[in-house]
Amino acid sequence: MIKRFNESVLILFILFSGFTEVQSQVFWNEVTTPVSTPLRCVSNISGYVAWACGANGVVLKTTDMGYTWVNYTGNGIPTTYTLINIFGIDILTAIVAGYSGTTTFAYRTSNGGSNWTQVFTQANGFIDGVWMTSALNGFMVGDPVPAAGGRWSLWKTTNGGINWDSTGLHLPGVGSESGWNSSFWIQNTKIWFGTNSSKIYYSSNYGLNWTAQTTFTDVNCYSICVDTTNTGLAGGNTALMRTTNGGVNWGALTAPGTGSINGVAIAKQYMNAAWYIRSGNTIYFSYYPFISWTPQYTTSSGTYNHIAVYRQPNFGAGMIYAVKSNGGITRGNFIIEGVKILSNEIPALFKVYQNYPNPFNPQTKIKLEVPLLKSNIQGEVRGALIKIKIYDALGREVEQVLDQITQPGVYEAVWNGTNYPSGVYYYMVTIVDPQNSAVDYRETRKMVLLK
Repeated sequence: MIKRFNESVLILFILFSGFTEVQSQVFWNEVTTPVSTPLRCVSNISGYVAWACGANGVVLKTTDMGYTWVNYTGNGIPTTYTLINIFGIDILTAIVAGYSGTTTFAYRTSNGGSNWTQVFTQANGFIDGVWMTSALNGFMVGDPVPAAGGRWSLWKTTNGGINWDSTGLHLPGVGSESGWNSSFWIQNTKIWFGTNSSKIYYSSNYGLNWTAQTTFTDVNCYSICVDTTNTGLAGGNTALMRTTNGGVNWGALTAPGTGSINGVAIAKQYMNAAWYIRSGNTIYFSYYPFISWTPQYTTSSGTYNHIAVYRQPNFGAGMIYAVKSNGGITRGNFIIEGVKILSNEIPALFKVYQNYPNPFNPQTKIKLEVPLLKSNIQGEVRGALIKIKIYDALGREVEQVLDQITQPGVYEAVWNGTNYPSGVYYYMVTIVDPQNSAVDYRETRKMVLLK
């Protein structure tokens, strides 16, 4: 039986084992959603809870680590609206921003998505991002509003998003500059947001004063992420930019792939890693200091619009989500359920070891080595679906020990035969390519439960 992996155990494991033991352990897989419309943004609250939004007023939520997504569309938000940014405060409360024509707005739920109430609206001043720094305090940034003299649309809340106030927030727009949805980041009192004018606006005091950080390389800044050590990434038309001083200086990196960089994500504090997505079907990966980048996962359908890890100073319990143009979601899982990682070195061959102990009572361990998938592209490491099933002497399936996406490596699963009689049993290990459902490897071995 597959068992849930305790979050605190994972965090302790990471802290005490060092980066080299876990930093490559990202297990990518596709999860099914109830929609096919484009998803624009995902907000990752914890290892278990995340919110997503998109076209046609779509709002989705997961409470089980991304295995299932519930559709909360149409509960007060018109389905003619396009939602482009969402921030989840907790399992019950979230704020989503979007537009219809030239009117922009924000909605709030406090009952898990069952009902949404409009808490903000204005003509023009397209809202690019919303961010809650606590359950009560938050910030919104939007494009310059012509009716307000062309100044940027900046708003604060101090009551959980119920009311928004722009008092004391003033940033004049220059020419026809505007922002981009989800190109917005807050770290304590520091705020960054991207523009279409070769600059990132920065405030060190929560919006009271602003300076322009010149990016030089690209006119547009579509995405931005800065960690607690002031190491940051920003994505543009084609370039990936990096800072090590909070944006005082930005330098271009060599980044594989083509198309605009729509999302960047950093999990440096625990995972020492970062990812970016282009307007294509591949997720790219790098270790700190984020200089050398390689493809890590390629989806079989749709193109990526946004990627997010846990948006708080301490990286959450092991989930990355990337939302796509076809309503799909790719999940990166740092948590492996029902299996222990023995090594993340990539084996040359597939191998299933004889269980140990054997005979056994009541538990036994099953060790296996998982190589690269046969369809793996050079330079890419994709997750494989591992299935371990137990059969009795008559060939009847009695239990499924594992059904999990994992990266190549050496693993150990445990089967508990407490609820089964003594006798001969068989365990079958199957490795499946998730993209084409092809069986790459399969092996069956005999074991004896002796009570």
